[in-house]
Amino acid sequence: MNFDGEDEEEDEIPFIPLHVHDLPQIYTRPPTQDLLSALDLLQKPTSTFGINPLESKNQAKRTHVDPSGVPRYLTSIIGSSLEWLAEDDQERIWELASIRLSERSGRSAAPAMTRSFKISDNSTLNLHEPSLTEDNLGLKTWTSSLLLSRRLAALSKHVPAGRPRILELGSGTGLVGLAAASTWQDSVSEVMLTDLPEIVPNLQKNIELNQHMLRGGTPRVHSRVLDWADMSDVPKSADETYAVILAADPIYSAEHPTMLTDTVRRWLQPAVSSRFVVELPLREAYVKERQDLRQRLENFMDVVEEDEEVGHDDWETADGRQAEVPCWWSVWQWKSPG
Repeated sequence: MNFDGEDEEEDEIPFIPLHVHDLPQIYTRPPTQDLLSALDLLQKPTSTFGINPLESKNQAKRTHVDPSGVPRYLTSIIGSSLEWLAEDDQERIWELASIRLSERSGRSAAPAMTRSFKISDNSTLNLHEPSLTEDNLGLKTWTSSLLLSRRLAALSKHVPAGRPRILELGSGTGLVGLAAASTWQDSVSEVMLTDLPEIVPNLQKNIELNQHMLRGGTPRVHSRVLDWADMSDVPKSADETYAVILAADPIYSAEHPTMLTDTVRRWLQPAVSSRFVVELPLREAYVKERQDLRQRLENFMDVVEEDEEVGHDDWETADGRQAEVPCWWSVWQWKSPG
């Protein structure tokens, strides 16, 4: 098969990666530029998910060094005094070696990064993700968000007429809300992205990063703090409610199903045409929470449409592959009176 206009014969040539022994060794006291070149070679491609065969092949071509032995090689650089180099060069090399090592220490140890997410043939969003902590997992883009973002085009039939306002709950890095603003650009007037106080600054940054996706500033895209536990934060009138509410991967504790459904009750416009759209990964650890969420939603809403699908996350399995993540998505509407 021909990729990127290259000859098939060239693609069939087997690629043999280098070994760390082929890189400049510390005991030989290599010059600054040799070490910088090696560290550039060892840069791990920014992780993503939903890679197509073309992207996967090109990514493989950028991998030039056999990964076995790389962490030890990087550690040898960090642990060296590099006394034969200028002080500025020493600092630069130690910093780069530390970054290369963190790139191989799992997503939770990875440095801040900006990643691109393709949501359609004509739309790609750029999202900044700070370094993760256990308390701020909302700073990572999750598989269910990407899957839901790509499904929005098919779900456009659920957007009420009249250019309504859209709300995203637990926006995280903002992928779903920004995808809605792009995909439903001609159908909605405003998209509000919300999350907890510590998440919103990065959320606003990502809105600014993607302004180019909105022709003429339409729809308007904003961010604000919306804490599901804050019962005092309520719409002051029906005009402040939203015709469509979106949520991806919103369940991380036993309290979340109650908090989420209460928030939907408060903020979803009381109209037959209003919709709540949610996508959840089918994690074994949260079976009870998912059942609880469904039961609570069924108390005041009906399922309009639902299905399951599988995505890939950037948490790698033991053999280095991207982990498969089965997900459930659904569209809900208010129960009919009586």
